Amino acid sequence: MNFQIKLIKKPVAIIGYNNAGKTNLLNAIKYGLYESVREDTFDIKDFHNQDWNNLPFFELEFATCGLGDNKIEDNKFYKNTIKINIENDSIKSVSDTCNCYGESSSYGKKWSIKQKAPIYYINFHNIKNEISTQKTSWGNLKSFLGKHIDKLVKTDESMKERKDNFKDEISNATKKVLNGEEDKKENNKTKLQNFIEKIQNNYKNNLRNTACKIDFGLPDYEDIFLQMMFKIGLNGNDKNLIPIDHFGDGYISMFVMAVIQAIAETEEDDKCLFLFEEPESFLHENHQEYFYKMVLCGLTEKGHQVIYTTHSDKMIDMFDTKGIIRLEHDEAKGTIKKYNKIQEPDNIGLNEYNSFIKNIEPNLNKILFSKKVILVEGPNDLMVYNHVINKKVLGNIEESSDIENKEKYAETYLNFHNISIIPHHGKTTALLLIKLCKWFEIDCFIITDLDLDDKELVGKLKKYETLEDMKKGNEYKNAENKPIITNNWNLINESGENNIHFNIKKLETVIGYEKDDKNPFQIWKHINKENFQITEDLFSDKLEIFLGINKNS
Repeated sequence: MNFQIKLIKKPVAIIGYNNAGKTNLLNAIKYGLYESVREDTFDIKDFHNQDWNNLPFFELEFATCGLGDNKIEDNKFYKNTIKINIENDSIKSVSDTCNCYGESSSYGKKWSIKQKAPIYYINFHNIKNEISTQKTSWGNLKSFLGKHIDKLVKTDESMKERKDNFKDEISNATKKVLNGEEDKKENNKTKLQNFIEKIQNNYKNNLRNTACKIDFGLPDYEDIFLQMMFKIGLNGNDKNLIPIDHFGDGYISMFVMAVIQAIAETEEDDKCLFLFEEPESFLHENHQEYFYKMVLCGLTEKGHQVIYTTHSDKMIDMFDTKGIIRLEHDEAKGTIKKYNKIQEPDNIGLNEYNSFIKNIEPNLNKILFSKKVILVEGPNDLMVYNHVINKKVLGNIEESSDIENKEKYAETYLNFHNISIIPHHGKTTALLLIKLCKWFEIDCFIITDLDLDDKELVGKLKKYETLEDMKKGNEYKNAENKPIITNNWNLINESGENNIHFNIKKLETVIGYEKDDKNPFQIWKHINKENFQITEDLFSDKLEIFLGINKNS
């Protein structure tokens, strides 16, 4: 996988449908640079097809600058490798080594990179955990916010100078609250102080009168700041502050957004790597677009690197696709890389802006996050083909005993297989959509009207390899409407003959609807008649193969 973030100067979006492998790819980066990997990090669910023989393997190449480790030279590339060793169907050991130290070195684990490199991983699905600054039971800091606050406390020279004074003042204030003033009278002690003294006396007796002193106080200096929390005063109210984790996930997401911006603004010398897991979670689409433009793009403009997973077309820039990585899932191979290009397409630009806004942008999410796309002429075609695909699937599973609810299976067949049907509203836009699908390597099938009665025309047009050759042929020369011939040839040439089906002359002709009113209600009634036949002219073998419909589907 090639990220080239510095070259493209854009945030990198990892996209794909569910189970395509987006999180796995982000985890590979996280494990390679950011998070400790131990024997209990993985279990059988992390092995492909839950087979112990399919060992997970991570190898990440990276370069750093200004890390302050004498083993790692600036701007030189190193590899971090994670290998899992299996014995008796269980994980025996995990090696996590960086070749800058050497595999046999006691410094093989990437502690220096992990502790010193300014890397921030934020999972927006667990947004409340990301604002918790407390340590885990192992004494580790898991949240990006906790790690950053810990770093600030330990590196701030001004705070170091005030440390002893702070500790003395806190200690004196605590004693005053618990013990009162200098007066040590019994009745002046608090109930809490009396309780603590009883604990000490009992503990002393339990230890066979061994002297001991119990101090009930605050955590260590560095940990005090990790026990603190952010509080919010609504509408400027600074007297009634509410802990941030009491708010909803959307509100917290915007708070995290502000924290990320603050980190970027204060880390002017150290350029950071930000890893985000679906930052659009809990955000309205307007805020999604705001987050992309203001935060993600804002970070890269300041020189930081950003890699994130997303399901939202609001979180990408379709007029600058260099920062998009698209993944798909293959049953045999697992996750496969379908798109990772750092050059711009020559067919998606502002010259196509009108077509983009009218017909592409509303369907962009379906296109980018689908495995296959079917393009149809218009809304009536969409209705008809949804209906006939449903009937085709039902017909092919009617004898299957494995499918309990056959109607729902047929109704959701396209959804389950990540196939979208999109109306293209015209051959010019259809051509642009086909190019878009090809650019992102999305399988595409187009269904469109021929707009002519000549059933032999399609076969005749296929023989021409170039547009110039086609225009020299009789089909074009003798045509009354030459643009129709040109449009049809362009579609055949761009899609390939196995990925296009023409309705001759038009959809209504093929389904036997004789009225010329394009009335959707009447067409719906017509295709639901008992004697309605799904013919080869309407539903070709090519389409059936594209959809993967067969007796075992």
